[in-house]
Amino acid sequence: MKTSTAKALTLSALLLSLSACVLVSPPTNEDTMTDADLIRAAEQKESAPTEGAQQWVIGYHHGIAVVKSFQCSDLCPQNTLRVIYYDVPTNATCESIGGVSKSILVPIAITVMPKEYCFPKAIADYWESYPAKS
Repeated sequence: MKTSTAKALTLSALLLSLSACVLVSPPTNEDTMTDADLIRAAEQKESAPTEGAQQWVIGYHHGIAVVKSFQCSDLCPQNTLRVIYYDVPTNATCESIGGVSKSILVPIAITVMPKEYCFPKAIADYWESYPAKS
């Protein structure tokens, strides 16, 4: 009985280890977004979250992670700003990865404050003209 219990525990531990490797494997930096994809993503109208700031990686452009972020003040979703930008690696600068640094106003509490983002060139020049919320 002890041998089969030990085998079952070993097998369970192995399966858990394998599933953990699958779940936490790092993403590849393959290009999954073109300039046209970035523009479509920036022009897309979508509902803002009802509470709190949210962000996630939506793809890779020239090997750099592209993040979609919803910045929300105390009045969500009415005062929510959607931003799509590069996630600049710690060992790089915005300019070194081909991005454009730009400061835009983001909602914070009952006011707005400027925040610097690194935008892909395809959407940097026109960012403020794209819809931020639906």
